[in-house]
Amino acid sequence: MEKWRFEFKVKPAEDPKSNIICITSITDVDKQTFLIPDKFQPVHFHETVMKTQAYQKVKATLQRRHEKRFVWIPISAETKDLCMDQDGNMQYKGYLLEEFIPETKQQTYSSGISEEALSKILENFTEMKKDMSKPQNIKNLSEKFFI
Repeated sequence: MEKWRFEFKVKPAEDPKSNIICITSITDVDKQTFLIPDKFQPVHFHETVMKTQAYQKVKATLQRRHEKRFVWIPISAETKDLCMDQDGNMQYKGYLLEEFIPETKQQTYSSGISEEALSKILENFTEMKKDMSKPQNIKNLSEKFFI
């Protein structure tokens, strides 16, 4: 039996004072994540999931708005056939689900300054260090800085 990972999240209902538990995404064993559209997110649309013990635990755990849990739930062959078409596309009630592809961030620490500018700054800094080692008098300082 195959398992899928469901993301459960507590969201505000149409009535602003009440909350509902929603399924916002489904991840299969191949780590492909599919987003559920807003209109199909409330858990009452997903009766087969509501019957599982995992959902009962999630329901007892999630109490406050915006809390979320990721839970693995075993999927029967019948449910899999309902959620996947013959081509292997994830769907819900004829609506094809959007696949979520996380963007991989490259860790480049560029401040937007070119190497040439950085080397020039470094040269100026080293010159200043050399000048600081010499005793300074007011005439030399006045030549560098216009007062």
